Parts: sequence; C-alpha cells; structure tokens
Amino acid sequence: MIRLVRGLWPAGGAVLLALSMAGAWSVAADNDLKLGLDALKSVGREGANHENAAPAWKALVGAGGEALMPALAAIDDADPRAGNWLRSAVSAIAEAEARASRPLPAGKLEAFVKDGKNAPSARRVAFDLLAKQDPAAKDRLLPGFLHDKSPDLRREAIAAELAKLGKADPAAAKAGLQKLFAASRDEDQVGAIAKKLEEEHKSPVGVTEHYAFINRWHVVGPFPNEQGKALTLSHPPEALTEPKGIFKGKGDAEVAWKHHATDDKMGMLDLTRAIAVHKDAAAYALAVVTAEKETPAEFRVTTQNAVQIFLNGKKVFEREEYHHGEVLDYNSGAGVLKPGPNVIVVKICQNDQKEPWAQKWRFAARVCDPTGGPLPGLALLDAAGKPVPLGHNPNPTVRKEDDQ
Repeated sequence: MIRLVRGLWPAGGAVLLALSMAGAWSVAADNDLKLGLDALKSVGREGANHENAAPAWKALVGAGGEALMPALAAIDDADPRAGNWLRSAVSAIAEAEARASRPLPAGKLEAFVKDGKNAPSARRVAFDLLAKQDPAAKDRLLPGFLHDKSPDLRREAIAAELAKLGKADPAAAKAGLQKLFAASRDEDQVGAIAKKLEEEHKSPVGVTEHYAFINRWHVVGPFPNEQGKALTLSHPPEALTEPKGIFKGKGDAEVAWKHHATDDKMGMLDLTRAIAVHKDAAAYALAVVTAEKETPAEFRVTTQNAVQIFLNGKKVFEREEYHHGEVLDYNSGAGVLKPGPNVIVVKICQNDQKEPWAQKWRFAARVCDPTGGPLPGLALLDAAGKPVPLGHNPNPTVRKEDDQ
C-alpha cells in the first residue's frame, strides 16, 4: 500500500490516493484468494474443517477468473474431499467467465496440462476446459499423452489413436496396435487391443506379462481370522524370507507351504483351490522377485477380500474390506526393491458371510511402476529358484465372465 506524502496534495493527491486504494484492494484480494484456497485445501476426512468449505468456496468463486489457475494448482489428489471442492470451484469460475464472454487463459491452461508435476485430476480438468474453448487442442495435445502418468489423459490418447488406426493399412495397423498395447493400462483397452492383434493380425501378445502379474506362489494356510481383527492377528509367515516351516493353523491343524501357479490371464490365484474352502480364515502367499538395481515400485493387489502386503518383512499396505467387487489394482502399496532377491508376502483374509457372492477367496498381485506399467530388470524366482520374467505364462487362459 502506497503511503501519502505531505506536500503533494492536491496536485498529485488524487493520483496517489487512487494508487493507494488500488494497492489496498489488490492486497485484500490476494489475501482473500489465499485464505479461500487454504480453507478448501484443509477440508479432510470425517468432516475436518468442513464448516469453512462453503464460505471459502463462495469467496474463491467470487474472485473470478483470477482464481482459476491458483485453484487448479491447489488441487492435490492425496485428499479427494478437498479436491472435489476445488474442482467444483474451478468449474463454477469457468462457467461464470463463459457467461461474461471472457475467454479462459488458453496458454496457461495448455502449459498446466503439459506439466506432469501437476495433479493428474487437475490436469484433466484443465484439458477439458481448454478443449471446450479450443476444439483443436485435442488433436494437438493427445498424441503427447500416450505415455502420460495421468490415467485419464493416457486413456483418451490411446482411444484417439485407436480410432485413427481404423483407416490404416494392415501393416501400419498392426504396428500401431502393438505400440498402443505397450502404452495401455486400463483392462478394457488392453483386452480390446490384444483381441484385435490376435484375431485380425494373428499376433498374440502376453497380457499377463504386460501387467507383470506374479503367477507363481508359495501358499500356506488356513490360519484363524476374526473379522474386525483380521489384520491385527499376526502369523509367522509375515516375517519369513523363504517358504519354509510347518505352522499351527486354524483349529490347531498343522499347515505347510506348497507351490501353486495360476495360468489365469489376469493373474488370479484361487485360494479355495490352492488350499481349500474355508470361512473366517487367512492365508499367506509368498513370492521372491529379483531386481538388478534399487527400484521404486508399486505392489498392487486385486481382491474382494481383506488384504495386507509385505515387502521384505515390512508392511506396505492393508485394508480390511470384504466382497465389494474385484477392481483391478484396488489395493496398492509402494516400496523400494533392493538389488537382488526381494520377498513379497500377501495375506488374504476371508470372513464368514454366507451369501453365494461372498464365497470367493482369491487374489491377483503384480509389481509395476506408478503408471501401472512393467519395470525393467525384474524377474520372478520359480519353484526351482530359476528366474523367469514377471507374468511369464506359457499357457494363458481367457478370464471367463462368470469367473470374475
């Protein structure tokens, strides 16, 4: 805020007063914008700071177009509740600007979309705003998103390229499909591209290897599982570095390790076949993955049962939830693979529900990069201790609809 100087009034007073008022307004506006953003970013789980969200949202939207880019930048995918408030504010600001016939800052939006450091969901919002204002932006930007870390942008880029391949000659179409298969991450797109390659070009691809599923395990169980305490009941296999030993399991019965492989294309291992049908039970599956060098990785498990994931004896993820569907990669933990052998242990718990749809006791697990793609330099030790590629599946079977 500019301070008035004695002796300059009245000649320069009006100018100085105007500058002073403009400066005060600018500072106040900036402060209001920051307070509004901070309040919305602080909205958390179980209603934390929720009482401040509505007035903060109103203040942020009231700030107009100047608040658009700061609101986008404030979106952090780590907290979905705060993100929802901020995305809603961005949409309201954009709608208000459109009603006032004021264009959005296209250059800033495009730069924001291209910057992979921004939250994927925020980049998606920015992309949609930009494409609505400039339809040519899609054709210009999507080819650059084939390997993007944003799942939504990658998916749309792959869909756009697939549409173009419909007009290509067979040789170009085959090469294009192989390229898109390597870039794909979503199960439906991977499956559709694999089917086209096999049926139209007689060029089968390895879906199991593409996803880097672990399809050879040492399993042991059942152990007792009490719903509500399943993940607090610890059993010896959690801390082991190799599949050795005989343990006291459920009902004091002795249980021992046995090797079990699955040829399911999506890596699903059925514990009712590997062990037996049990309720209120827990089982452990152990695999050894070798790495050529220190490698950050994600350990993703698909299951409708409660699950814990351990890497080299350290728990990296847990969730006690039963029979809510089998969504690919629903459970995910992160860790760092050390050079040489790494022990991955997955604990899968079954509850006592009697409904027919609650009888599945199975899981699929894989090791991948943050985009869901395979990591270089990894191998799985088979039952004989021989390294094989992750997901290597000499006899893949199609995952049947009634088995999902």
